[in-house]
Amino acid sequence: MPCSKMEVMGLRKGTCALITAIACAFCYASSTKDAGPAPQARIPVAPLGYVPPSPFYLTARLSSISIEFIDDTHLLFTFRLPALMKRLPDDPPTDEDQIVRALVLDLPSGKVSSSTDWRMHDRSRYLWRLGNGRFLVRQRSELYTTDQTLQFHPFLTSDAPLASVQISPDRHWIVIEAEGKKQDRQAFASASSAFGDALPNDPPVQIFILNAEDRSVVARARTLNAIEVPMMGDGRLQAIEGNHNKWIIRYLPFKGEGRELTEIESSCHPTEEPVSHDVALVFTCLRSGNDHLVSAINLEGKLLWQQRWESRYIWPTFQLAQNGSRFAYSSLEVSHSVGPMDPIDQDSIERQMVGVFDTHSGQLLLAKNATPVLSAGQNYALSPDGSRFAILREGAIEVYALPPVSAN
Repeated sequence: MPCSKMEVMGLRKGTCALITAIACAFCYASSTKDAGPAPQARIPVAPLGYVPPSPFYLTARLSSISIEFIDDTHLLFTFRLPALMKRLPDDPPTDEDQIVRALVLDLPSGKVSSSTDWRMHDRSRYLWRLGNGRFLVRQRSELYTTDQTLQFHPFLTSDAPLASVQISPDRHWIVIEAEGKKQDRQAFASASSAFGDALPNDPPVQIFILNAEDRSVVARARTLNAIEVPMMGDGRLQAIEGNHNKWIIRYLPFKGEGRELTEIESSCHPTEEPVSHDVALVFTCLRSGNDHLVSAINLEGKLLWQQRWESRYIWPTFQLAQNGSRFAYSSLEVSHSVGPMDPIDQDSIERQMVGVFDTHSGQLLLAKNATPVLSAGQNYALSPDGSRFAILREGAIEVYALPPVSAN
């Protein structure tokens, strides 16, 4: 696709060609069944008990699977077991219980070294990767940590429903968003600072940012709705509207004064997506059309690269290498550009594309289509050091070796 004048402005030589190359790579991966390198390992999932969800759930964005690297020789694979369940006597009538099977798979053999079943009470996301082979698991409003043993260890309990859980790219910070006015005051008693705008009365969502190691609360806020908190470094990003479609991207550390990183142009509110400790993607809207311009900036405000991502790729999800070297980006390809007058349904969705990118250059290292299509993501993973990539496709978990990380 051609680069516009706005895209070329301020970019280093060759970036325009990079944008075109990335678009062509996605097209090639879409049209060629076996494009790219062969997987290092291929683990069939039907013998493990996995059954693909019905296409009826394609647009529901329910969480029914996760793939994560535990370490160099083990994967954690969790998935919903389709089965009738007996309702528990004390369960609320709004519960949507499901059994999630958790398996530790040896690499490259795929042998099951440990397994258990978890009873979950809803269909929202239930698992997040922490550092050093640990994971955060949610059951209702209780959070636990687990590891290769699959045993639960209490982490945090809230007496209000959890609206959101977010993990920073380096796994150092955890954002907890809880609904309702009642809070577990003892769990959050160490709060020492606040962020966000002051709001009247007691709004329905309270946000706490915790240190993942000692669970101390470093920041808190109250908002009217659950929000995404773009954590970067030891703080967060904020977009402030200026004049004539200009936006200022600021960095607000949890302690100390904030600073301006860059100014960008966008006809919509920009979206900030941190992909490492010190690099974030900023999604902006072009003056014409529905496509997005994606700009990678670092904590010094330096523009690392830019790309134009088409609007017919929707519902993005990310998986991040803990060392910040790579990120995996997934989106659903639909049959038409999406706009206010062009809604989507399950018949519009053609495939789920997943690409692995170098964080600092934007280079596309690998592109694969995931099957079955899962709108909530989590059917792919990056190893903590960014050296390997796993994806569920064509009835198996495929594990790929990625090129060595280049020095930046």
